[in-house]
Amino acid sequence: MRKWGFRVRLYWCDNCNTPLRQKFCSRCGSKGRKLTVTEPGDIRPAFSGDLQIIRESILTEFGTDVLLKRLNISVGSTFVNKVPHYDDMKSVIVSGVVVGRFFFDPKIMKWRWRLNSYSARLAVEYGLVKVFVRSKVKPLEALGEGANSGEQAVVTDPEGNVVALAIAKKGRFRVQTLLRDPGDWEISKKSATFDDIIKCNDEYFRSLISRSVQHLALFSSKVRLPIISSFSGGKDSLVSLHLAVQAGLEPAILFNNTGLELPPTVDYVELITSKYGLRLLLADAGDAFWKSVDVFGPPAKDYRWCCKVLKLARIARVYKEQYPDGALVIVGQRALESVDRSWSGRVWRNKWLPSVLNTSPIQEWDQLMIWMYIFRNKLPYNTLYEKGFDRIGCYLCPAANIAEYYIVSTHYPELWGRWAEVLQAWKSRLNVGEEWLRYHLWRWLNPEAQGRRRLEIWLGIKKPSHPATEYSRRLGHLVRVSAKSSDYVELILQVKVPVNVLENQAKVLGCSVTEKDVNYISLRCCDAIVQFDGAKLLVVGKECYAVASDVLKVLVRWLLCVGCGSCLMWCPNSAVRPVNRKPLVDTLRCSSCGICLEICPVADLLVKRIVLPVVFSGSELNRIVRSSNEILKAVRYYRGLRKVSISESGESEPVYTGIFQFFKSVELKDN
Repeated sequence: MRKWGFRVRLYWCDNCNTPLRQKFCSRCGSKGRKLTVTEPGDIRPAFSGDLQIIRESILTEFGTDVLLKRLNISVGSTFVNKVPHYDDMKSVIVSGVVVGRFFFDPKIMKWRWRLNSYSARLAVEYGLVKVFVRSKVKPLEALGEGANSGEQAVVTDPEGNVVALAIAKKGRFRVQTLLRDPGDWEISKKSATFDDIIKCNDEYFRSLISRSVQHLALFSSKVRLPIISSFSGGKDSLVSLHLAVQAGLEPAILFNNTGLELPPTVDYVELITSKYGLRLLLADAGDAFWKSVDVFGPPAKDYRWCCKVLKLARIARVYKEQYPDGALVIVGQRALESVDRSWSGRVWRNKWLPSVLNTSPIQEWDQLMIWMYIFRNKLPYNTLYEKGFDRIGCYLCPAANIAEYYIVSTHYPELWGRWAEVLQAWKSRLNVGEEWLRYHLWRWLNPEAQGRRRLEIWLGIKKPSHPATEYSRRLGHLVRVSAKSSDYVELILQVKVPVNVLENQAKVLGCSVTEKDVNYISLRCCDAIVQFDGAKLLVVGKECYAVASDVLKVLVRWLLCVGCGSCLMWCPNSAVRPVNRKPLVDTLRCSSCGICLEICPVADLLVKRIVLPVVFSGSELNRIVRSSNEILKAVRYYRGLRKVSISESGESEPVYTGIFQFFKSVELKDN
C-alpha cells in the first residue's frame, strides 16, 4: 500500500472543546491533546445529512437511538473522518474522542454502526449487545452460536472492562478486534461554534490563507496569462475561487457540465457566477454520455472513456477557442483527496490540456480549514452537502461507492432510474449475474481487477469471470481471429468496412498504399504487409501484431466514432475533419504523428482495453510494442511540451513560452 505524501497533524483543545491544526490553542493558550485518527486525518464537520445517516445506522444496529444523545452527536460538536472500507465507512469524533464508526452495508442496503472501545462500553451499559466474559481472548476466537450475520457482541474481562469486539459470521461469533478500555473519559457537554473553532485555530488559519493568496498573486504576475477558475460546484473550487478574488484576480469561471451533474449543482454554478459578477465559460457535453454509452458500455475505474468524451474534449475546445495563447487555471485540488494527489505539486500540466497551466492554492488545505473558511466568509455552498453527499460531480462516476449511489437514488430516483435501465440492458448483454448490477461490479472493466475481486470474495463469489468472455460480449463479437502465428495474423470484422477507409487512414499509420481496387487494398507498414477486403484483415511480417493493432484502431474508430471531436482538436496540422460523424483525413496535411489515435477514446480505450485482449492472448499482447512511428511521434510531442518554461526570475518578458509555437506549427519537426 502506498504511503501518503502529505498528512495532517491534529490536536484537541479540551478547554474549548474544539479540534486544532496547531499545537496550542490561539483562543485560550492551552496545549492541545494529540488526536489520533486514521490517516491522512482529513476530518470535517458533520452536517444534518450526516447526522441523519448516523441515526439510521444506530437504529439499524440496535433498534433504538439511545446512543445518539449519550454520545452528544449533534451539528457543531461532531466531526467525521473517512477510513478504508470495501464501500464507505467514516469514524465519528466527539470531544476529541472517536466514539465509533458508521458504514454502508451493500448486502442489506442500509447504514450500520460499528462499535469501538467507547461506544462498546455504552452498548454494554444499555444492554444493546450480547456480552461474553473471558479472562483471556485471542483474535478470531470462536465465542458462541446462534447469531445473525453481522451482529456485534462485546467481550469483557471478569472485572467488566471491554477487551474485544466480536462479529457474527455464519451464525457464530468470532473475535474480530481487540479493544482497549477507554477508561473514565466522558463526552464534554460544552458546546463550541464554528466561530470558536476559527478563533482556536487563528494563527494556523491566517497563515494558511496568507500563503495561498500570496501564491496566487505572485504566480499569476509571473506567468502573465488570462486567469480561469475551474469550478465544479464543490466546496474546494468555491474556496479556490474566493482566494483568487482575495488575491485581486478576476478569473473567468469554467464549468464543465458533463450532462451528469445533479440539478442543485447546475443551479449553484449560476448562483456563484451571478454573485461574483464573473464571466461564465461553459464546457457543455449535452447528452454525449447517453449517446456514447451504447458504444463503450458502462465507464469503469480502469476504463474512464467518459473523461475523454465528456471532459477533456469539451474543455480543450473552450481553451482553444477562448485562450489560444494559453491560460492559468486555478483548480480546487487538495493533497488529502487521494494518495496520488498527496504527492502532486502545486503547479502541474495535464498532458492532454498542455496549453494551460494548472495551480492549486489549496493543495495543503484539509477539509476542516476548507469549511472554516466557508463559514467565516459566509460563502454560499452547494446544498448537496447538507443531504449527506461527500463528493460533488457526475452522479454515476465509477470512482464512487455503493453508498453514494444509494444516496443519489434516494434523493433523485428519476435520474438514477434512467441509469439503472442502461445498466440492466448491459447486464443482459454481458450475461452476468444479478450481483453485477446490485453491487455495482460494472465499476471495473476487468473482471479480475483487484477491487472487483475483493468485493466478489466478500459476496462469496469464488471464481471470477474470464476477461475475454466479458469483452467479447461487450463488443458484440465485432472482431474474431481467423488464424495467427508468430509472423502473421488474420482477423475477421463482423461489420463490413469500405476499403477506401483504410486508404484514407493509411497516412495516420505511416503506411503507403501498394495496391487497390474496389474491394481490396494492400499497404506496406514498415516491415509488414497489410491486406484488407472490407471484412478480412491479413497482416504479415515481423511486427504483424503491432501493425494489426494499429490498423484495428483506425478501422474501429471509423466504425464507432462518437463524434467527441478530440482528433479535430488535437491534430497539429488540422488534417482531420468530420463527415457524417466519421473522421476523414486530409492526406496532404497529415504528418503521420498519430496524435489523433492517441487521444481518441475509441482507439485509445475501447480498442486497447477491450478489442486487443479479445484478439491477442496475454503473452501476445506483450509483443505489441509501440511502433517506431508511434515512438517518434511521442518523442516529438513531449519534446514540444518540454519547451515550456516557468522561470522564477525575469520580470520584463513573459516567462511562459514554447507551447504556443508548438501548437501553431504546421508540422512536427525535430530540432
